[in-house]
Amino acid sequence: MKYFVLLAIVVTVVAAVPVDVVEDEEGQQYYLVPVSREKRGTQWGLSGTGATVGHSGTIANSGGHRLDGGAYAGKNFGSHGARPDQVGGRLDYSHGSRTSAFASADHARHYGTDVNAGVRHNVYQNKNFGVDVTGQYGRHYGGPSGTGRASSGVGVVGHGTF
Repeated sequence: MKYFVLLAIVVTVVAAVPVDVVEDEEGQQYYLVPVSREKRGTQWGLSGTGATVGHSGTIANSGGHRLDGGAYAGKNFGSHGARPDQVGGRLDYSHGSRTSAFASADHARHYGTDVNAGVRHNVYQNKNFGVDVTGQYGRHYGGPSGTGRASSGVGVVGHGTF
C-alpha cells in the first residue's frame, strides 16, 4: 500500500510539470523550464535545551499545480555527538482547491521514524456543502518499541455551512 501511495504521488508530480521544447537555428532542441521567485522561509530557534533550524518554501507553482516542501533538524544540547537528534521533512501538493496530497517523514535518534502520506479530492462542492474522498497511510519504524503496525484508511467526508 505504501509503495502505491508513493508511486501515485510521484506520477502526479511528474505529470504536473509542464515541458516546453524550442529549437534554435542549428536544430539543437532545448527544454524550457519556467523560473519564478517564490517565497521561501528559514526558521531557527535557540533555547536553553537545544537548537532547531528549518526551511520551507514553494518548489513549483505552475498551471494550478503547486508543490511546497520543508525540512528541519534539531539538536538537544544534552545529547552527545554532532549529528542532529531530530530531522524531518514534508511535501505538500495541491491542484487548485479540489485535490491535495502530502508525504512526510520524521526521525528522532534512538526513537525511530514516523512516515505518513495522505490524499484528499473534492468530488462535489457548492456554496454551502461539499464532499471529499480522503485516504491516509502512516507507520512507525524502529526505536525501542520496534516497527509498529501500519495505520491506513479511506473515507468520505461531508462538510457544510449552516
